[in-house]
Amino acid sequence: MPPDFDTLVKLHIYRTLAETTKAPSAGEVARDLGVGAPEVEAAFGRLYGRRLLVLEPGDPTRIRMAPPFSGIETAFPVEVRGRRYYANCVWDALGVAAALHEDAVIPASDGFSGEPITLEVRDGRPVPQECVIHFAVPAARWWHDIVYT
Repeated sequence: MPPDFDTLVKLHIYRTLAETTKAPSAGEVARDLGVGAPEVEAAFGRLYGRRLLVLEPGDPTRIRMAPPFSGIETAFPVEVRGRRYYANCVWDALGVAAALHEDAVIPASDGFSGEPITLEVRDGRPVPQECVIHFAVPAARWWHDIVYT
């Protein structure tokens, strides 16, 4: 497959996430693009190798992360236009609003106290909040174990 195929697959993944809130499987992408599943699975692998996707451990046909979107439910929901998306972390939750170019409400919790916090994005900017985002792992080491990070 030509390199442009990987871009086509990546764009289809993000369009599907934006439209449905769900990450498509390799089989669904293959069906939608009218190509064979092995070609899409190979593209998933190449996109993973370029750190553009994280695949489900043990099932390389399923997407765990298409940053900033999560392919699974997480503790970081993002509510946009009556839909619930999931992010991989609170930082990515802000990225979901940015990727969709929409206002968003992000129900979260204080990582120390567990107290609920509601973050909001309006007009492309986070609404000022008295809170701190803590990164337990330095950014330079995130991809050593991106699921944990």
